[in-house]
Amino acid sequence: MNVWLRLSDWLKKLAERFEEKAKAGAKVKETNRPKEQFVFKPAQRYEMYVVGRPRTVYKGRIEDVGEDTLVLSAPVERSVPVFLPKGTKVILVIVGLPSGRYEFETEVVAFSEQDDALPELVLRKPKVIYRKQRRAKPRARIYFKVRYRIVESTLKRQVKIPLQGRVDAWDLSAMGIALLISDELPLHTRVRLDFVIPDMGIPVRAVAEVVNTRWEEYSRKYITGLLFLDILEEDRAHIDKYVSLLLPKQVDGFIV
Repeated sequence: MNVWLRLSDWLKKLAERFEEKAKAGAKVKETNRPKEQFVFKPAQRYEMYVVGRPRTVYKGRIEDVGEDTLVLSAPVERSVPVFLPKGTKVILVIVGLPSGRYEFETEVVAFSEQDDALPELVLRKPKVIYRKQRRAKPRARIYFKVRYRIVESTLKRQVKIPLQGRVDAWDLSAMGIALLISDELPLHTRVRLDFVIPDMGIPVRAVAEVVNTRWEEYSRKYITGLLFLDILEEDRAHIDKYVSLLLPKQVDGFIV
């Protein structure tokens, strides 16, 4: 009887070892899997710029994905389809993805316009695309003055800086802004902001909340991240457009 018990116990331990090895193998396989895998899909939204022309932003969506081509809804300007001849170089940015923004340069293969269908633009499908940033709403380093006013009722302790004044911006996105401030503001402090989007001349007013802060050695100030809580959606769109024009050249190539 003891022999059978020992044999049963040995078989149980052997099965547990095999299970552990299987889990370890699956973990290694998962670790070795590419962290980023981009796949073109119909209905993905795009922004497009024509190389060599003023940076007008054309927007639309992907209609179909072939082995070597992408079929897009043709770009429209003032309700009129924009004709792009074969060979036109364009930069396409895929937007609205949780993993960030992806872009690539390619060229027009064909422009199709039929009476009974919406105009379509056919692009050459790239072999490599580039992630511009991980975040869905990218941000860019930028320097301009921002007028602020701290909402006193949200302060949890006294601060050394005046409750209102002007400070330098550190970066900007459609979701929020970072400011260089000489004192550390408590989390959740609310701040009213007034600034003008550079080059566009568009004034923006917003209410934002402190979501993070860190010391920046070079400026000897705190980089204070604020999330927009109350902002006009058209102002948010203006910021997003402006930031997209400032983004540095892409890095990190990914095979499609």
